[in-house]
Amino acid sequence: MDIFANLVIGFANAVQPMNFLMISLGLLIGIIAGALPGITMINSIVLVLPFTYLMGIVPALLLMIGVYCGGVFGGSITGILFNIPGDPMNVPTTWEGYRLNRQGKTQYALGLAIMSSAFGGLVSALCLAFFAPPFAKFALGFSTVEFFSVVVFGLASVSVLGSSSMTTALISLFAGMFLGTIGTEAQYGVERFTFGLPFLSSGVDFVAVLIGLFAIGEVLEQLVGAAPESVPETSVRKAMPRLPLLDLWPLRWPLVRGTAVGVVVGGLAGAGATVSSFVSYGLERQVSKTPELFGKGHAGGLVASESSVNGSTGGAMVHLLCLGIPGSAATAVMMGAFLLHGIQPGPLLFTKQPVEVFTIIAGMILANIIMIFMGYVAAFSFATLMKVPAAILNTFIVVFCFLGGYALRNDLADVWMTMLFGVLGYVMRRYDLPIAPLVMGLILGPMAEQYFLTSMLANQNDLSVFVTRPVSAIILGIGVLLVLWAIMKAVKGRRSALEELVMQGQMTRVEEG
Repeated sequence: MDIFANLVIGFANAVQPMNFLMISLGLLIGIIAGALPGITMINSIVLVLPFTYLMGIVPALLLMIGVYCGGVFGGSITGILFNIPGDPMNVPTTWEGYRLNRQGKTQYALGLAIMSSAFGGLVSALCLAFFAPPFAKFALGFSTVEFFSVVVFGLASVSVLGSSSMTTALISLFAGMFLGTIGTEAQYGVERFTFGLPFLSSGVDFVAVLIGLFAIGEVLEQLVGAAPESVPETSVRKAMPRLPLLDLWPLRWPLVRGTAVGVVVGGLAGAGATVSSFVSYGLERQVSKTPELFGKGHAGGLVASESSVNGSTGGAMVHLLCLGIPGSAATAVMMGAFLLHGIQPGPLLFTKQPVEVFTIIAGMILANIIMIFMGYVAAFSFATLMKVPAAILNTFIVVFCFLGGYALRNDLADVWMTMLFGVLGYVMRRYDLPIAPLVMGLILGPMAEQYFLTSMLANQNDLSVFVTRPVSAIILGIGVLLVLWAIMKAVKGRRSALEELVMQGQMTRVEEG
């Protein structure tokens, strides 16, 4: 009953002019930025972060949630129209949507994408509203011991999910954890790895790292990389979507399966929309009665993929609001907004600031409803927007990045730090090193250290406390199983590759003989 009452209050606050404007503006920015190749959903959230400094926490979070929900959908527009996914999470949608476009079913494909994404996001937000408060009450019983185990589980998850190589993911993760140690240690006040530089005594600002790695790194990749492929012409009239409400009924099971996968996989720390999109697409191909049609314009594959993308948003927010750890790179940036306003996300939010929390949840529900209309308008007009030259677009991105870096502490050192991590982001992309583990290591590493030291002080340096407390032991056990599963998968993959090489060698000898 309290949940319904809080949701009513949340909706009343969310429709206030300022808050409603932030939701709508965030959706508009997210859809456009997500659809433009080169500006990913993460980039767009990072770019709006500096503009939230002077806002209250609720308008700031509603703006970022609007960008989040709109950004995960926006990339499907260019994927369907031009075969250019705006974000990696939109790749499975592009595989099927562009084929439907080439078959003359552009309006049908766009309509399916809009409705599937809105449905997945709406169900995900409702799950967040009804399951997050009980989970938060359960989490209130956690001590620093359990929180350390949760953070370790998050580190274990991000090290094995969404990366083709466990080794490179671990290298990136440990690099991020090392960056988190730079500065003055909170427990004893000792400076570490500052090398006599005053601006490093307060640590490496993770916002500068985010801006550099994601935004500047992406621009450098485009400047140095190959020329973009030509975009097929698509008329504005042809891009007008048709909202296929009746056509969704035969696709109800792919829609339900995709949404369920999005909520569950999105709830795994570090997984995010990209992982859920590919998992949902692969699952749908396994259970489909016509798997041979996948990749040729299969509507079920498009619906499953697109519903899982926005379905992951609520699952990722559960980690942030209930446990105080980011469930994805996007929620890591949102956590930055909480910290910038002096608020520590976690289970106490639901008891100390329930109105603000449920206003954010209500805003997420509203965002997915409004997205149906805004997605329709965006798809109708995007054929014209796609003609913006990449040089002009990249120039605006770089200017906003440097302005955002300087605004952190009004210090040019942060601008140089942004540039440095921009180059690092380009190098990591160039050599196929995963960036997400580095970001999560930078954010979760200091948290793990703080929880560990506090637990040791409270328990007389007894390490066994992490396995004698039941909840902590279970969480750590799941994390260990997750890492072992990844190791077994890697060993099995290498064994299969070796067997394939041996078979090829034998066939070559037979042919030569």
